[in-house]
Amino acid sequence: MTFPPKQGEGKPTPFMSRGTPEVESWNAAQHCRQGQSRGAWGHRLDGFPPGQPSPNNLDQICLPNRQHVVYGPWNLPQSGYSHLTRQGETLNLLETGYSRCCRCHSYTKRLECAKLVWEDAMTQFCEAEFSVKTRAHRCCKRQGEARFSCFQEEAPQPHYQLQACPSHQPGISSGPELPFPPGVPTLDNIKNICHLRRFHSVPRNLPATDPIQRQLQALTRLEGEFQRCCRQGNNHTCTWKAWEDTLDRYCDREQAVKTHHHSCCQHPPSPARDECFASRAPYPNYDRDILTLDLSRVTPNLMGHLCGNTRVLTKHKQIPGLIRKMTARCCELPFPEQACCAEEEKSAFIDELCGSRRSFWTDSAFCCDLNSGDEQTNCFNTNYLRNVALVAGDTRDAKGQGEQGPTQGTNISPTPGPKEE
Repeated sequence: MTFPPKQGEGKPTPFMSRGTPEVESWNAAQHCRQGQSRGAWGHRLDGFPPGQPSPNNLDQICLPNRQHVVYGPWNLPQSGYSHLTRQGETLNLLETGYSRCCRCHSYTKRLECAKLVWEDAMTQFCEAEFSVKTRAHRCCKRQGEARFSCFQEEAPQPHYQLQACPSHQPGISSGPELPFPPGVPTLDNIKNICHLRRFHSVPRNLPATDPIQRQLQALTRLEGEFQRCCRQGNNHTCTWKAWEDTLDRYCDREQAVKTHHHSCCQHPPSPARDECFASRAPYPNYDRDILTLDLSRVTPNLMGHLCGNTRVLTKHKQIPGLIRKMTARCCELPFPEQACCAEEEKSAFIDELCGSRRSFWTDSAFCCDLNSGDEQTNCFNTNYLRNVALVAGDTRDAKGQGEQGPTQGTNISPTPGPKEE
């Protein structure tokens, strides 16, 4: 984009604005994944074949925060490696069954359930292997217990103790840093500016230093100006002018003191100053409070996010109703019990969506055509629940709370929305 010239300035200098990136997400199922580059895929996926459940590994299998991968077209090669797709589908189905089994209060029933899920998953894998003309997995050529023993012997991680992911979890900021400087308003981010929370979440208890106070004053003033512009119908020109004027005033206050000034204020009022501030904005798309979560496996950490004040951003209108079911009863329980409760609510809601509410929404992935239980749940996990974007905190926009946001944002509702087109 090009910044308009300041009054009295010459021809503006060109400035390429940052494109609007995909919302960054973090969940174990996406980032603790295969590291293969193109052409480096082998004969098996990490963790395949999976170890058979036993008293030695059941606690690890049912560990709430155990990391696993959700496989699909997003992380598997789409030509020449169909055997990896069959392995991935088996691992997905297995993890869905494990989530159900781990809700059993009795240790004995939990173990029996996990063993049965594992045996069924490996049996279905062999059926899929024999359904194609390529060479089947060697263990599938055996029968009964000999087949299961073969898979167990070949399991690379029989105890399910996977290597931990790097300790990196972007998302909702909680540190003592202000979102300063604010990003330059563009046609790409104007909807986020007007519909999502912007500066309401500035950290409290910030150091009472003059530089930080001047930044906070600038953000507070800009927030008020943005609200005025947004009431004019998401007026981009208005927001851009407010941004420029606010930062010019900020630099006037910076230069009124003798201490070290913000580096961008060393430029006079000009496109060069605007470009400097824009290039240093930590959240140029005003998406600071958007967090993408994986609902395919409910964990205590996930419930910590869901039980907060959130708004759902999704094109699948049944998802807000699902989250409402998961949180309405479960968030009132003690923290260790929330995840188990939410998994039960999720299963019940999927049964409802594929039953009495089947005609109220469009099942684009045809999950309800599958057998009820683990197959349906696995389909929902893979196609609808793997990436759900949430906005944390107060999300009231300039026109009032409850309206649809820029990316089909919907306040959590107890029932599915109207049928999707």
